[in-house]
Amino acid sequence: MRFLLAVVLSIPLIACTEPVGDGSPTLTEAMASTDWQAMEGDAAQALVQRAAESLLSLDRPAALTQLSEAGFECTFGEASSDYPDPAAQCTRGFATRACQMDWEIFTTAENGRVADVEATFVRDCVGTDRDWPTPRRSAIDDQLAPPPPAPN
Repeated sequence: MRFLLAVVLSIPLIACTEPVGDGSPTLTEAMASTDWQAMEGDAAQALVQRAAESLLSLDRPAALTQLSEAGFECTFGEASSDYPDPAAQCTRGFATRACQMDWEIFTTAENGRVADVEATFVRDCVGTDRDWPTPRRSAIDDQLAPPPPAPN
């Protein structure tokens, strides 16, 4: 009987811990709480795409604010009379001793609301086993950046 009482009393606590909406993190939450250098590349790509899709429900200014709060810098296409909401290309880069990681989110808008988002994640790590989406040889693979130019 005590066990049943404990289960019944814990149901409201369980309900309070359920994710809000579809359970996907916001872009800011995903950027702040994810170990991007350790996560499998395909999972990281899927996570950034899901987080970016949370922008689809927002008006353009709110989406740009969220992108800024998540550490992205945006550049914009040119508006025209046929397309008054220019596309935005938003990027963020971050490096650790082991990896250089770059994110890009491309958004378009119609009538002041975000209409489409496409997100990409690229990772270049020491060695090529954790590079994403493809292995690439770069200066980071030698664990050394190129030396600075010699003074003249």
